[in-house]
Amino acid sequence: MKIAIIGAAGVRTPLLIHGLAEASRKLRISELAFWDTDSERLKPMGRVSAAMANRSGLGARLNVCSNPEQAIADASYVITSVRAGGIEARVKDENIALAHGLVGQETVGAGGFACAMRNLAVMLEYARLIERAAPRATVVNFTNPVGIISQGLLNHSALNIVGVCDTPLETFESIATALGTDPFQLEFDYLGLNHLGWVRGVRDRDNADLLPQILSSAELIQKCYRHALFPAEFIQQLRLLPTEYLYFYYFPDAAYRNTKRSGQSRGQAISLMNQDLFRKLAQAPEAELIDIYENYLRERNASYFSIEATSGERRKEGQALYSQFSGYERIATLVLQALHSDSTIPIPLTVRNNGALEDLDKNDAVELPCEVSLAGIKPRKVGRAPAAVRSLLLQVKEYERLTVRASVHRSNEAALAALETN
Repeated sequence: MKIAIIGAAGVRTPLLIHGLAEASRKLRISELAFWDTDSERLKPMGRVSAAMANRSGLGARLNVCSNPEQAIADASYVITSVRAGGIEARVKDENIALAHGLVGQETVGAGGFACAMRNLAVMLEYARLIERAAPRATVVNFTNPVGIISQGLLNHSALNIVGVCDTPLETFESIATALGTDPFQLEFDYLGLNHLGWVRGVRDRDNADLLPQILSSAELIQKCYRHALFPAEFIQQLRLLPTEYLYFYYFPDAAYRNTKRSGQSRGQAISLMNQDLFRKLAQAPEAELIDIYENYLRERNASYFSIEATSGERRKEGQALYSQFSGYERIATLVLQALHSDSTIPIPLTVRNNGALEDLDKNDAVELPCEVSLAGIKPRKVGRAPAAVRSLLLQVKEYERLTVRASVHRSNEAALAALETN
């Protein structure tokens, strides 16, 4: 089996290689084809990926390709993680939003809109290549904003696409940790859009709903989040557990103030980390590559949400670099393994709605628990969204539709309407 990775110069590619190595025997991966427009960054990421493959026992050939057609041709899967304009464009997006008194964030608000406009145009170009060179391939998309990119590709391409994000599984893992149990022992009733999702039920093996237990305890509520994002009283009134990105919708003023107080956006912080990483990799012998890379991951993971949430506070507890349940590489591996399994595996993914979430159109992209197996990917029917979040859900989905329309048709009118809706 051949797997193409488009956007392979991204700093998470070695993580993906680690995950794929675990599944390589079952999937019979013969080739991993790398492509990125940034050849200078692709070289060090290729070196780290090769070191990771050797350490993990991945027998597949790593092929750094000279053009995207070569990478995509005859691939069974195409994993896309594209950032048009690089981290520099993200920094610009966030700072422009902040300069106008708005939240400066990669996937939310004005910054997320700008990111979507760039990335969707590029992803549609790749879609045409995939339609020609690997029409039967399954596209596993990490390109942000995942919800808008999925909305665009589902409605403006013939691709078999699934949007992937680690936020839901990380949320589930945090809830399980708060309850003092293994996330594999729980079932989560989850619904929403990418970066706009809520947990409305947590059931154990005896089918007992544990959400009331969580909501009754301010201490348990706070333990469900690695940062103090939501006041316990707010969650108790909502009667749901929102994912971390809802912080930007529920408390935008606090997110803005904390970011301004810190003196830099998340994009700027990552840019500095990346510069340090690539400087060290350029000077490092092969034996030190993975240590340098893993130290980078620890620093990046520890700083997650520290700027926006509490202006510099680090995570309350560390996060394992290679989780067995969540994480960037883990969810991609889960999807690929499940698609080659006789048994059904539940995974939260962004897919075509097809009536699963009754409030939205059948062709809308939604993030829902899906049954994944050899038979394909099918979202679970979740009925209607709770009344407390329905209006926000509908508003953000309309924003996503308008953003896709603005990108596809180059429409200033749709672009302005999208920004007004958001």
